[in-house]
Amino acid sequence: MNQVKYDEEKRSRACKAVVLRMVVAVYICWIAFKISSAEDTSMSRTVCWIIGGVFMAAAIAFIIYSRKRFLTDLDEARIKDDHSADDEIVEAETVEEEDSAESNGSERGTV
Repeated sequence: MNQVKYDEEKRSRACKAVVLRMVVAVYICWIAFKISSAEDTSMSRTVCWIIGGVFMAAAIAFIIYSRKRFLTDLDEARIKDDHSADDEIVEAETVEEEDSAESNGSERGTV
């Protein structure tokens, strides 16, 4: 089976960050509810609903941002075996080419 492997430290950090962001989003929703349902205030009922709606829109936007950021962080935590092996091979070939170029240059100088 093809199972995805993650760097546990990065994955843990991404999970903690999304939990904290969701707590903030729920708090913003709670503020929106409290503002829009305030009855003992000198503000107009319409103004309360507008301010509550703005806070609710901010909470929804923050939830969307949190989800996108979590998916990005999770993708960065994914261990990519295929690409890292290819990169190591290319790096090894580059080092070998540099070594052979240096050895050819030193041989020409000694002749």
